[in-house]
Amino acid sequence: MPSLVEILKQSEHFLKGKGIVTAKLDVELLLSHLLGCNRLSLYLHSRNNMEGHLLSQFQHLLSRRGNREPLQYIIGEVDFYGLSISVDRNVLIPRHETEELVCMIISRFENRPIESILDLGTGSGAIGLALAKHFTGANVLAVDANQDALSVTQKNAMRNGITNIRFMVSDWLESIDETFYLIISNPPYLTDEEFENTQDEIKNFEPKFALVSKNNGLADIFKIIGTAGRSLVKDGILVLETGSSQHESIASFAKNYFGKFESMGDLSGKDRFVFLQNPRNLIS
Repeated sequence: MPSLVEILKQSEHFLKGKGIVTAKLDVELLLSHLLGCNRLSLYLHSRNNMEGHLLSQFQHLLSRRGNREPLQYIIGEVDFYGLSISVDRNVLIPRHETEELVCMIISRFENRPIESILDLGTGSGAIGLALAKHFTGANVLAVDANQDALSVTQKNAMRNGITNIRFMVSDWLESIDETFYLIISNPPYLTDEEFENTQDEIKNFEPKFALVSKNNGLADIFKIIGTAGRSLVKDGILVLETGSSQHESIASFAKNYFGKFESMGDLSGKDRFVFLQNPRNLIS
């Protein structure tokens, strides 16, 4: 049987041949996941041989990664703001930009008593659960149109011991009949062309319905903006993650529904987040 160091070297070479630039890290993560150890332990015991049944399992995992299946789907989880988030092909893999947004919200509202949060299109639940964990006094509602996705959210709430969160199936705000201080969403915002130009890990494995929107990627964003006011309290705020080239169009559309528009960049400097305040279409 080959030793761990031999497996590491051969597997890294295999993934590099598949065009995977993070080959070394991916092999270490797959192998440590299978063996239930940390990456350092792989090298501390690098001369040890791997048992046959484990080698077979690892080869299967490696083959999946070689086919460009995202590492997070293979392992089945991802770290997000200190939470262990389960992911499968019913939900998007949480991105670093979305974690930036959570940090931005926590920083901005740290000293405000947020009583209610609505996470629209929750998917894995990463945003809603991270905010529920931090704002322990808030009543959080996680909403998704896909029951399979919502099941992942519920699983992640139990997995992380978060109890101040509820779940509802709804097509955006269609079934919502209560109001919130903060509504947050990372809706689909790619065009079909942009989706087809993404890397194989995205276009061949992640759910297209959670990534692509009509009207140049703006249809779902506009739908949320146009209906969110009636689900916000008077001083409520709508926060969206968007495409980097969409802010001019969003600002133009949003002026009919909100009194204040704010564009915020991500850590790479790209326009990424929108904060909308002073809703015009409040329920009287």
